[in-house]
Amino acid sequence: MTTAAKFRVGHATHPEFRMLVELAIAQLGDVSALMPPAAAASGREDDEDADRFILGMAYVTPAMEPRWAHILVELRRSLPQVQWVGSVGHSICAGNAEYLEEPALALMVTSLPSSQWAMFSGLRGAANRAALPLAEAGAILLHADPTMADVVDSIETLAKRAPQALIFGGLSSTSGNTIGSQTHVASQLVQGGLSGVMFRNTVGLRSRVTQGCRPFAKPHTVSASSAHYLQALDGEPALDVMLADLGVDESLRMSRDGQTLLRALPPSRLRSGLLIGISQRDAQAGDTDKPAPRRIGMADYQVRNVVGIDPEQRILALGTQVNRGDQVVFCTRDFEAAHGDLVRICAELRDEVEEEGLSILGAHYVSCTARGAHLFGNAGAELAVIRHNLGEVPLIGFYASGEIAGDKLYGYTGVLTLFVSGGGSVPS
Repeated sequence: MTTAAKFRVGHATHPEFRMLVELAIAQLGDVSALMPPAAAASGREDDEDADRFILGMAYVTPAMEPRWAHILVELRRSLPQVQWVGSVGHSICAGNAEYLEEPALALMVTSLPSSQWAMFSGLRGAANRAALPLAEAGAILLHADPTMADVVDSIETLAKRAPQALIFGGLSSTSGNTIGSQTHVASQLVQGGLSGVMFRNTVGLRSRVTQGCRPFAKPHTVSASSAHYLQALDGEPALDVMLADLGVDESLRMSRDGQTLLRALPPSRLRSGLLIGISQRDAQAGDTDKPAPRRIGMADYQVRNVVGIDPEQRILALGTQVNRGDQVVFCTRDFEAAHGDLVRICAELRDEVEEEGLSILGAHYVSCTARGAHLFGNAGAELAVIRHNLGEVPLIGFYASGEIAGDKLYGYTGVLTLFVSGGGSVPS
């Protein structure tokens, strides 16, 4: 961005969709003032070179999913100069507000002209006149259909086709009441697949992933596994390693009685569940062209549930598949860990922006449905942490059933992305 872009946020809750749109738009102010000079000077609908559109982001809660198409019509009627990208979120956020289990709409309008971005759905390319090949994208805001059987593969495929892009986003939510529901928007309503907006590398973005988890001990290397079963870690039975990490008394660890082992687990450490963080390292082994992965807290781990134990075979059943060579760490999710790690990524981003002489223009935040008010205590508390550390930054986002960062689908995380004044997009 050669000049500092402007970001404005509006949000509201109301059961009637027309009033909902009207209330949210009223907070945006004079949107025409955000239009680039080239568009205003042209005044011609047939001028393909003019930046006739600016970018808007829109999120609704599941209660308004049946009115999504009507909301989009109202937005276009009221703000014809804006093209919209967005999704249905389990809950949504804007500014200081978090909306959960109520009919709500969150809007962010930017002064980013259409020459700086391109809508897409699936992998079919751009939907606006400023066509932008995936391979040239500097960043991608991505929304994905949670019912896709191959959603992980689809995200990985997109990442391969856009190797330079900083990818951030999440899985859309659905109320489950609408047949053939269209949960996300990329200029128009999209049913299924992937959609979003690609940014040119002239649009400055910075991003981090925050985990709400606390590791119990050091990471281990998977030495034997089969599908969703974890058999051995560091050459030792997986169950024995886990019990040792949890601090179970040595005299009880070798018991073959499942109930005895379950009673021996320390409830104070498992109050929020037993999880395992997985970092897939085998794909990187021997690849000297790839930089070593960053190791900052839990940020590089995809967190999944430990769903069962087998006291006889000394193995663990997981909520995902692991492979030999992967790094894993046992952990639990709690407020202290989530709060501390969110503060950490805010501090990292703030320091990075300041060191590069940039300024924060706006923010996009995707958080897990298990976070927000459920983990931080009350609606808006998670956003208050961001605001306290970054200041009054225009912010929009949603709470997803899976968070996307790079080529990975995470869980229990937050993905915080900042729009900054210049500097291009830098993947974290």
